[in-house]
Amino acid sequence: MTPLVLPAVDASANRRGIIAMCTAMACFMTNDTLVKIVSTQLPAGEIIAIRGLFATILVLGWVFAMGHARDLPRIVSPLVMTRAGMEALVAFLFISALASIPIADITAIFLITPLLITALSGPLLKEQVGWRRWSAVAAGFVGMLLVVKPGGAGFVAGSATAMALVSVVFCALRDIVTRFIDHRIPTIVVTLSTCATVGLFGLAMIPFQTWVPPEPKHILILLAASVVLVIGNHAMILAFRGVEVSLVSPFRYSVMVWAIVSGITVFGEWPDWMSWTGIGLIVAAGLYTLHRERVRLRVRDAKTEAAATIP
Repeated sequence: MTPLVLPAVDASANRRGIIAMCTAMACFMTNDTLVKIVSTQLPAGEIIAIRGLFATILVLGWVFAMGHARDLPRIVSPLVMTRAGMEALVAFLFISALASIPIADITAIFLITPLLITALSGPLLKEQVGWRRWSAVAAGFVGMLLVVKPGGAGFVAGSATAMALVSVVFCALRDIVTRFIDHRIPTIVVTLSTCATVGLFGLAMIPFQTWVPPEPKHILILLAASVVLVIGNHAMILAFRGVEVSLVSPFRYSVMVWAIVSGITVFGEWPDWMSWTGIGLIVAAGLYTLHRERVRLRVRDAKTEAAATIP
């Protein structure tokens, strides 16, 4: 069996990963906003299937436009298929748990992912994670809790919480698997596998739910949702390719900032002082993490330069 080999990571790759992660979070929140608008009228499986159909068609067109048609057979790569399967499991578990858990609580549970990735990046990816980066991740997590304000009575116990926690594990493993995918496989091909697999999952849910004929406005909203979802999935995959995942993953917390923007502009929900404090912590944690990365790279470069000058 050929061992998995990770390519070297440089500063530009990490910067690209951070930008891609923030872009993905903005796209996913836009998608969530659009889906929430139609979710009161259409069942979840129908929404996922229609959106998945649009997304798959869009990505296929993107694949051919970029000249990657010859790379389509690589969609059956074991790691690509593994990632797509984990994405489907995350969607299934998340949607199943969402029916029984308040959205604030499940969001808080789901955003434990960066902490889990940071914990796994050491033994699985051999990345050095110091106490400063751990502190920044923890601060971002506290900020996220201040924003979502989970119910004071505690998280809902039982199988729903168990499904939510398992979804976090698969989400973290999905992102780590992305790190190992052969860099020669175009990101857009990996995106296609994700959109198609999740769409098929939605299609499989339809027989178990009542079909509601969608109106033209529903189709247009889901078409728009599919566009931002495709961009978000592509950015999310790009965010974890050739980067230090423990550095990039905490920027997932930026989704809470976009959530506040969506709440104000679309649903008229203004954050209270606790939410603003949480947003400040999230932004500060992200900026400090980026600062520590720059310091670490300067130290590494200085050591490399010093070693090169030794006769």
